[in-house]
Amino acid sequence: MILFAQSGCATSSGDSAHAAPTKPALDVCALATEEEVGAVLGQPAKGRRDDSVLPGRTQCTYVNAAAKGRIVFIALLPFEVSLRTKPGTLPVAGVGDVALYDEAPVGGHLYVRKGSVNFAVNYAFDPLAPGIPDQHSSQIRDRLETLARAIVSRL
Repeated sequence: MILFAQSGCATSSGDSAHAAPTKPALDVCALATEEEVGAVLGQPAKGRRDDSVLPGRTQCTYVNAAAKGRIVFIALLPFEVSLRTKPGTLPVAGVGDVALYDEAPVGGHLYVRKGSVNFAVNYAFDPLAPGIPDQHSSQIRDRLETLARAIVSRL
C-alpha cells in the first residue's frame, strides 16, 4: 500500500491568500521611445521585440534601414548590476542606483540597476558599412547615458 500525503495551507476562499505575490513583467520595448533610441542611432528608429535571445532574458532590438550597420538593444538582465558585474567597466554617476559603461571597439554597453530592475542599453555599428561616420567613444557613451536616464525616469 502506498500513501500520499499533501500538506499546505488553504482557506475557505481558496489558496490565493497564501500565494506569493507576482510582479507584473516589464515590457522592455515600452521603456524607451523610438525617438529616444533614434537619437542614439543618429536616425529615426523602428523597434521590434526579440524575446528569444536567451531564456529568462527579454530584449528589444531597434534598427533603421536608413542607418544600415547601426543597432541598439535594450535588455532586461537576469542578474543584479553591481560594481563587480564586469571587470574593466567604468562607473557612471547619475544614472540609476548603479551604472557601468563598457567601451567596445564597435559601440558601447551601459549596464544599469534601478531598484530591482536591471537592464542594459547597447549600441553597435559596423565600421565597414558605407555611410557610418566615425564615432568617438565619448559620443556613444553620452548618447547611451541619455537613453538610460530616460528609461530610469520611467521605472
